[in-house]
Parts: sequence; structure tokens; C-alpha cells
Amino acid sequence: MPFFQDDIYRYFKNEIETNANLKIEALQEEIEAIKHKQLGMIDEEIHDGIYKALENELNEMNLDYSATLNRLKLASNKETIKRKRDLLDSVLLEVTNKCVKFVNTKDYVSKMEKLVQKIDKDFCGVDLLFKVKQKDEVMKSIIKEKFKHKYKIEADSFIKIGGFIAVCVEKGILTDQTIDSKLEEKRNWLHQNIKLAIKK
Repeated sequence: MPFFQDDIYRYFKNEIETNANLKIEALQEEIEAIKHKQLGMIDEEIHDGIYKALENELNEMNLDYSATLNRLKLASNKETIKRKRDLLDSVLLEVTNKCVKFVNTKDYVSKMEKLVQKIDKDFCGVDLLFKVKQKDEVMKSIIKEKFKHKYKIEADSFIKIGGFIAVCVEKGILTDQTIDSKLEEKRNWLHQNIKLAIKK
């Protein structure tokens, strides 16, 4: 091969190699850019997926926590209400026992005598019906002794402690002077108004 042709061959070879290397470099850069972009997208998708999975898991945990907290609050409220009721019931039982003891005292007789005399004077005056506890001989004796007008006595199974109900047949009115009704009023008032603090 002549010298001139050899130079031309080398020149074209170098030119081709240089162009090829430039194109290879450009392709490699483009491949790296695409690779970097794709890796970035994949990385973002992975992070998004992980974030969403974590968010879903946290939401589920929050729901479970809220449900558990609500169950615990409800159970605590029920227990508090039960303890309040038990405490009120024990107070009312003690008061009821004291009222039953009071019925056997002179103070009870004195109070009932005054009430019967007041009814004899102011309430009706004629044809009165007294309702008393079954076998309450003390109350029957007080009525017989202190009431001066026409009357009738009848046993009332709803009266468990003492006192009486007086019904004016003529006027169609009554007065409830039973200890039972006073106790029931107080019991209702306690249940509606007393806010008890339970110490744990």
C-alpha cells in the first residue's frame, strides 16, 4: 500500500474511531441519564409505596387505638356508674333502715298525731279515707284518737315503712304523708342531682 493511501486509511480510521467514541460516549451518557431517571422513578415509587403502606398501617393502628380507647372509656363509664349506683343504694338502704327504726319511736307518734290533727282541722273534715301500712296498729290508734270526723281505714300494700295517705272522697283530693313517698322523692333527687366523684 503506498504511503499516501496508508495516511488516508489512518486518517479515516481515526476519524471513524473518534466519531464512534464520541457517539459511544454520548450513548453512554444518555444511557446513564435514562438509567438515573428510571432509578429515580423506581426509588420514588418504592418510597411512595412504603409511605402509603406505612400511612395505611398507621391509619389502621389509629382506628384500632380509637376503638380500644372507646371500649375502655365505655367500660370505665359503666364501672363508674355502677359504683355510683351501689354507693347511692347503700346510702338509701341505711336511710331506709333508720326510717324503719324511727317508726318505732315516740317522735314518730308525735309527728303523726300532729299531721292527723291538721288534716282533721284543715283538709276535708268529712268522709275521709285513711290508707295505712298493713298491720300498722300504731297509725290506726292515732287516727282513732286524734281524728274527730267520719273516716274509714284501709290497708295499702304499697306503704312499707309508715305514715298514711288521706283521701277526701267528697272533694276527690288526697295528701300523701307516708315516709315511703318522702324517701322515694329523696331517692329520685339523689339520682338526678348528686355528682359523686369516685376515687380510684
